[in-house]
Amino acid sequence: MMMNRKDVEAYQKSYEEIDVFLKQFPHLKNTVLEGLRGKSGKNLFSKLNEHSKDLGLKQERIARQHDSLMEEFTELKYLKNNMDDYLGREQRTEKNPRKSILKQIKEIGKEDQERKLPKNRGIER
Repeated sequence: MMMNRKDVEAYQKSYEEIDVFLKQFPHLKNTVLEGLRGKSGKNLFSKLNEHSKDLGLKQERIARQHDSLMEEFTELKYLKNNMDDYLGREQRTEKNPRKSILKQIKEIGKEDQERKLPKNRGIER
């Protein structure tokens, strides 16, 4: 069978598209290669459609779980705020930033040095 230039260009274009597809979805490489080896386009596309449907079902299930968890989260947050109000806990709007331990040690060291120095440093005897 002789291939003319148009057939060769179409062949190259299809393989370029397959390359792009495999770069986007490397986990489907084995499925695509099996379909190309068997020269069965229908089998390849049926497997890819099946995989796509499975992914769609998983995505829907995850979306439903996310929605239910978000509802539960908002409900628990509301209950927490009510309990805080009931118990009289104040909401801290300003959080005191924690000082680093090294800075605290330096400050304590400076205070100790000031206490150890004689009080009448400037007076000569």
